[in-house]
Formats: sequence, structure tokens, C-alpha cells
Amino acid sequence: MQLTAQNVKEVLIDASMTKPVFTYFYVDADECAAATTAVQSAIGDNNAYVNLVMANVQDEVAQAIAMQIGLRNVPALIVFKEGRPVDALQGADVTEKLNELLNKYMPSEEELALRAVLEAEAAGDLGTALQKIAKVYNDNPKNSQAKFIYIRLCLKQKNLDKAKELIDSATREEKESKDYQDLLSALNLALKAQESPELALLQEKYKEHPDDMEILKQLAAALSEAGKRQQALDLLFEAFKKDTGNAQVKQLIIDILNTMQGDPLQSKYRRNLYTLMY
Repeated sequence: MQLTAQNVKEVLIDASMTKPVFTYFYVDADECAAATTAVQSAIGDNNAYVNLVMANVQDEVAQAIAMQIGLRNVPALIVFKEGRPVDALQGADVTEKLNELLNKYMPSEEELALRAVLEAEAAGDLGTALQKIAKVYNDNPKNSQAKFIYIRLCLKQKNLDKAKELIDSATREEKESKDYQDLLSALNLALKAQESPELALLQEKYKEHPDDMEILKQLAAALSEAGKRQQALDLLFEAFKKDTGNAQVKQLIIDILNTMQGDPLQSKYRRNLYTLMY
């Protein structure tokens, strides 16, 4: 985008409130040719994270801005954030240190991965979101933001064992944050829901009638709904081992496994199921 008298406020002030604006001051002459090519190639017009504004100091508005910020030589690359200059490169540094400056304002691979997690969550694809956040967190367990997102997604997927494991691993600093307190409250509520009278009654019935397949299916479904999927699967697999022809038990196993997108236990139990079937 070229700086003009008509767009100067929009591109240097308003736009810099949301993302950095790299403003390149130059003249159409040989001394700027290499820097101009480097800047346009590195940033371009469609960068998602920074804006590029071309300011030809032979134009009055660009010349006035250059004088206002004390710029004496071109080529020069000035970074605007929140309406004011915060970084600069001049002369040969524009080409030699361009990537270094650009990386300073571009998101890291970890930040991009977290954005992908949040996008998947917003789209309702919790399984993909959980898989992605597990990788981000495993690569850097010290990232508190990743840990809190991981806990939230585990709660949404009713993977309460993993959520509790992550909550229990919180550092003293993490425990002082509001995010931690909110997640802890959500986990406690979810754990209390596991102790419903209906579930307790089904567990008692199953103890009394362990061979009653109808009670077993009801109990397994209730356990899965309460977030105790591993316990539900263990009960179902015990029954399926005794009768691999039981289509209803097999289907319930498959249904529970389908709710476990992003849970490492999903692949383990799927392998167990295929082993029994084939």
C-alpha cells in the first residue's frame, strides 16, 4: 500500500492499533533499489501479521512524516505500533537486518499452533483441537496458556482424568491466576457430577447382576457420559472378550471410542477392539 495524503491516518494510526505497520521510506533511485526489493519480497501486500506501507519521500506527505519522526536518510524502515514509531532500520541495515526485525513482530511457531487450536475449537472440531493442543503442551509444558487451553478442552471432552492431571501439575504462579481458579471450579463441578445417585444405583445393580447385559450397557453409557470412558471401556471389553459376537456391546464400544477424538487412549482401545475382532 502506498502512503498518500488521503490514507495517512488510516494506514499509520488506525491500522497500527491492531497490528504492526512496517513503513518503508525510499526514493526511486539506485541507492534504494536493493532495499525496496528486499522489503517487498519479505513482507508483501497480504501479510496476515504486519502491514507494509510504501512511503516515497519525494511525495509531500511522506516527506512530512519523515521529518516529523526525525528521519534523515533513506532507505529506512520504521515500525509503527499503536500510532507511534517503535523500531527502525536505516541504510544497509534495511536489507541486512530485515528478517531479524520482521521475526520480532511475527508470531512464533508456538503462537501459530495455539491459534490453530483456537480456530479448531471455534469451529466445533474439539477432537482436532485436543490433538493439536496436546502437541503444543507436550513440546513446552511451561507454557501456561497452552496448559489452560488443554484443561479447558479436556473438560469439554469430559476427559476428567487428564484435566485433573494437568490441574495438579500447576505451578504456584499458575494457581494464582483467575484462569486456574475458573478451571479448578469447572473440574470440581464435573467431578461431582460423576457422583450422581443414578450412576451409583447402576453400579450397585451391576455388582448384583454382573451378567445382565442390559445393566452393563446402561452403566457403560452412564460412565461415558460422566467422563469415565476408560472405566466404561474396561467393563465393555471384559464382556466382549467373553462374547465377541455381541453386536450391541461392540457398537457401544465403537460409539464411546468415537467420542474420544484427541485422547491417546482412543488408539489403544481401537487396537484392542481390532485384535478381538480379527
